[in-house]
Parts: sequence; C-alpha cells; structure tokens
Amino acid sequence: MELIFLFMLLPFFIYWCVNEKMGLQISITVLLCIWTVILYRNFKEKIPFNIDLTWIIVAVIFCFYFFLGKKIDALLSKGGTRAYIITASAVSFIMILYRPSFEYVLPGGIMLGLSIGYCLNKRYIDFKSSNVLDRKGIKKWLTLLFRFLLGTAVLAVIIYRINVIINQISNSQYILIYSFLCYAVISLWVFIAAPWVFIKLHLAGINENNSAEHDDK
Repeated sequence: MELIFLFMLLPFFIYWCVNEKMGLQISITVLLCIWTVILYRNFKEKIPFNIDLTWIIVAVIFCFYFFLGKKIDALLSKGGTRAYIITASAVSFIMILYRPSFEYVLPGGIMLGLSIGYCLNKRYIDFKSSNVLDRKGIKKWLTLLFRFLLGTAVLAVIIYRINVIINQISNSQYILIYSFLCYAVISLWVFIAAPWVFIKLHLAGINENNSAEHDDK
C-alpha cells in the first residue's frame, strides 16, 4: 500500500507548488485508477476468459477525467459547498460498497478527505499554489522547495503514525472504519491543513479578491 502514497506524492507536489487545480485532477484520477484496477482484478476472477484490460481501463479513466474534470468541478461548484461535500461523500462510500475491505477503504477514505478538504479550502482559505508573495528567482524556488519538503515531511509522519495505530488495532472489529477515517485525515492535511500552515508561515498567499468577498460576508 505504500506504493499508493508514492504515486500520490507527485500530485501533492503539483498541488502545493505548481497548480492546485491540476494537482486535484491528477490526485482524483490516480485514485480512481487504483480503485478501478482493484475492482477489475476482483471481477476478473469470475471471467471465463483471460484478457487483461487493466491498462486500457486506466487510459480510459485518465482521458475521461482530463477532458471532463473542469466541467465536473464547475458543476459541483455551482451547487455550493453542501452539494460538493455530499457528492464527495457519496462517491467515497460507493467506492467501498462492493467489498468492504482494506483495498477499497484506502482509496475511498483518501477520496473523501481530498474532496472535502479541497472544497473547504476553496471556500474558506483559497490557497493559491502559484502565489508565493511576489517572490522571484531563487527566492521563489527556495520557497516552493521548502513548502514541498515541509508538506512531505509532515505527510510522512502522519502516514507512519497511522500505520502504527492500524497495526495496534488490527484485531478490532472496527478496523475498517478506523482505516477509512485515518486515510481521510491524510488527505485533509494535504488539501486544507498544509495550505493553511503555508499561509501562516508566509510561504504562500491567498486570493485577495476572494478574501475581500469573505470579509464582506
């Protein structure tokens, strides 16, 4: 399962340092691909003929989301914060309905935390990865590098602690619920807690127009 987090580090870096919208889309696409491959391989055991369509399925998902990702995000944004969170929660729980097991709980929990964290971030923090307080040249790149190192270091600590907790309660009947919530916490760090920390440490800025709108409200 650690391989999943290695895959997720790339979109996290893109989200924190390059482009939050692209990072969100890549993160969701990777999660959907992982979930679909697991689902397909379980169904494949029941298929009488041996045809591996795994990479075709992954390619279709990538194409589908990158072509329609912006439209889906815009549609959910029109519905407001509540609609966004309800939709994210529904998708997350649908991901684990087929077979409540660790393999399905992991991407489902990350999807829930990712979507809710991004929505709350967009509503209340409005972190902009490209906004590094008008720093240029080497100062800009050092800021982005430090942001990535700090975010990744905390992420690694959270993952380590969560693995310790899960191993300690591995015999509990509620292990899947605990795992689901723990992996949701991982994504909440990435998509709302880390951006908030970066802003407080003056490693990032916010959209001044959006901030003014919130102040008026």
